[in-house]
Amino acid sequence: MQKRAWVLVVLSLVALEARAQTRVQAPAPAGEFVVTFTERSDEGQAARLRDVAARVKPLADQLENLERIEIVVVHSQRELDLRLGLDQAGSVAGVSYLHGILFLSPLAWTRNPTDEALTHEMQDAMIRLTVLRLTGGHAAPDWLTQGLVANLTKRPFAAASVELIVQSAPLLLLQWRADDPAVGYWAVRYLLDARGGLTPVRQLLHILAQRPDSFVENLELVYGTPVGDLERDWRAWLQQQMEEEKRRRQDNREGPLVRDR
Repeated sequence: MQKRAWVLVVLSLVALEARAQTRVQAPAPAGEFVVTFTERSDEGQAARLRDVAARVKPLADQLENLERIEIVVVHSQRELDLRLGLDQAGSVAGVSYLHGILFLSPLAWTRNPTDEALTHEMQDAMIRLTVLRLTGGHAAPDWLTQGLVANLTKRPFAAASVELIVQSAPLLLLQWRADDPAVGYWAVRYLLDARGGLTPVRQLLHILAQRPDSFVENLELVYGTPVGDLERDWRAWLQQQMEEEKRRRQDNREGPLVRDR
């Protein structure tokens, strides 16, 4: 009897050690979402993030339907920054191609996040993750990634931003880093509305996975035109958007004509 009791104690210790070395996972519905966290206090938050991810996934599915989404909840901003690297340090939600979505625990936010704030961050992270999966982990230009996030989530940009882009220096599509997020929004809006929608955008991302150092050539191959001509056509389209917006504003100021009886 004493020998049996000793065996049970040893087995219990082995099980405890194994659990201590294994990262804790929140239950995932149908194996689609796997949420991993290292602090027991984040268990409830992990379930909350999984529910948010399930709710916003259809937005990213417009690019590609990912069968498995991995979310790693990190407990501090320092841990997130170390995982993301210097380029993305300071962000709330991050994406790593190898680790899925890195998400800072809501417990570590400076303010208690609302569902709206969590949804906003998760939308951004989910779409960026899908873009990275399509590109094989290679970075796409800021304007393309930011523009996809803004357009797929239907986040509005002021019409006044069009005029600033039209007046700016040429060849914005050649720039890898975008200082103005409106550039990405209106560039991708043009590709979606006037250049064939999401299908050629997916093709561009897939080709980027094979030729990550030839983005301009990839862009020209997919859209069948030199990048300079593509940019000029985009700016002409923007000019039309600007003129239409001015007409709408003018019509709103004048209002309907009312005859005296």
